[in-house]
Amino acid sequence: MFRWKKLGKVFDPRDLSNPGWMHEFAQSPSVLVSGACVRVYFCSRPAPGRDGQYLSYISYIDLDRGNLLNIMRVSEQPVLALGKYGTFDEFGTFPVSVIQDGAEIRAYYAGWTRCESVPFNAAIGLATSHNGGETFQRLGDGPVLSYSPDEPFLLGSPRIRKFNGDWQLWYVAGKQWTMSFGKPEPI
Repeated sequence: MFRWKKLGKVFDPRDLSNPGWMHEFAQSPSVLVSGACVRVYFCSRPAPGRDGQYLSYISYIDLDRGNLLNIMRVSEQPVLALGKYGTFDEFGTFPVSVIQDGAEIRAYYAGWTRCESVPFNAAIGLATSHNGGETFQRLGDGPVLSYSPDEPFLLGSPRIRKFNGDWQLWYVAGKQWTMSFGKPEPI
């Protein structure tokens, strides 16, 4: 039987002495366990730009497997650069799901871009790492899973798993946008 133990706050980028690109938020954690280390990937944001808009990046912390409150290392830079001008992940990579497959680590992530009529749109990208998850390289400039007639808006929150040799991906899909308190919100 698996038993949860509430640890309280383990990490907050606002507590860093020089937050820089990791100014706030440690959202959507995804974990890889190896040896004495638990690497927690998450999404973080720098302070908003002059236009009040945010960017989001994938980063990680390494925790001591024997004491998960002991942070052994914080990533010094994002593990994946933002996409090129005009691509689906130009403004952000959030959230992320990582999985190890042999020597390769795969990161399925929602890349998002800004829009005119609604604040953003998102699709699912794939990036791989061959250096232990220190950095990732995207498969290409486009998403691996994008909009369709049945799922016309927002594909995101990917969760990848492998069961008995079969890959399975769960994700969120938007069906429409609605106005809520004067702001567009996805359904």
